[in-house]
Amino acid sequence: MRVRDEIQSAIYELEKERGISREYIVTAIKEAFEAAYQQQYQKDNFLVKADTGTGLVRLYSRKTVVAKVTDSDSEITLKDARKVEPEAKTGDDVLIQVKIEQLPLSVIVKARKFIDDKIKERENDLVYERFHSQVGTLVNGEVLRQNKEGLLINLARCEGIMPKDQQIPGERLRFQGVAKALILSVDKSAQGPRVVLTRSHPDFIQRLVELEVPEVGSGLVEVKRIVREPGQRAKVAVFSRDPKIDPVGAVIGPMGGRIRAVSREIAFEHIDVIRYDPNPAKYAINAFSPAKVLDAERRPEDGTFVVHATAEAFPVALGKGGVNVRLVERLLDAKVELVQIEEGQPQAAPTREAGETHEESTNL
Repeated sequence: MRVRDEIQSAIYELEKERGISREYIVTAIKEAFEAAYQQQYQKDNFLVKADTGTGLVRLYSRKTVVAKVTDSDSEITLKDARKVEPEAKTGDDVLIQVKIEQLPLSVIVKARKFIDDKIKERENDLVYERFHSQVGTLVNGEVLRQNKEGLLINLARCEGIMPKDQQIPGERLRFQGVAKALILSVDKSAQGPRVVLTRSHPDFIQRLVELEVPEVGSGLVEVKRIVREPGQRAKVAVFSRDPKIDPVGAVIGPMGGRIRAVSREIAFEHIDVIRYDPNPAKYAINAFSPAKVLDAERRPEDGTFVVHATAEAFPVALGKGGVNVRLVERLLDAKVELVQIEEGQPQAAPTREAGETHEESTNL
């Protein structure tokens, strides 16, 4: 196959299979041959004409008509010039078409390298643009392998990386299996776009809930906040302005099916779905689910929530290793002081912000 035919075939392949515009490819070829020739001969008498519509690329050498040729690379006799330009005269510049095959191999090699670099640069730009616009969305990819940075995931035209701190602790994704993840960030680097994926971020649960719960996807139910300790427990605070809609029930779903599907996707992490309440103390009581605490009051001097629980409810309110209290604190953006009330021990009188009711929730 002639070099010219190879170029035509490459243009077609790059345009069709890699999504690079013909105009960009042809311009890159034009610049490549001009740069390679200039680098080889330190002369600027080489010209490339490219048709971005058809993809045809023609090479020319600009030569000056002289009586006696002393430099065949830049000069031509009047007799030879009139073979291509019948009106040519001494002193004129004429364009002599050059076949790519006539160029020195070193020029062709340099041009190929230039083209490869430009194509790779454009491919990286396209990948960056594609995934940067999808930050915060879900993506499916094939689990490839683990390296020192994290887990590599095949995302079709690039590989995403899931760092160890963005993986769910204890979870083992099956190699060559399909995994779902959230695109956390996309950055440019010398090696190409770096697409960072996560399964441990709270937004991963947010997107899963949006998929499983139509009321959330449509905006009828609002997810106010999600906090989690990946691999252990998560809390999802939900709210609806429509009194006819039970936000907790909508997210849990019939027979717990909706929230169970979300939990299954995150390695069966426990999920507490709680009702958001604009009253901070009521919200604090709800947040302790699945524990049924007695009351909550906010200390005016430092904003700490003092929460009372019976001896029976105290271990559940605390959670394994204190996880439940930690999540409640993050949910409320406040410190929590959990106090165990012994049977028969009087409780402090609630303040104006103290909650009066306990919102039932779920523990999956």
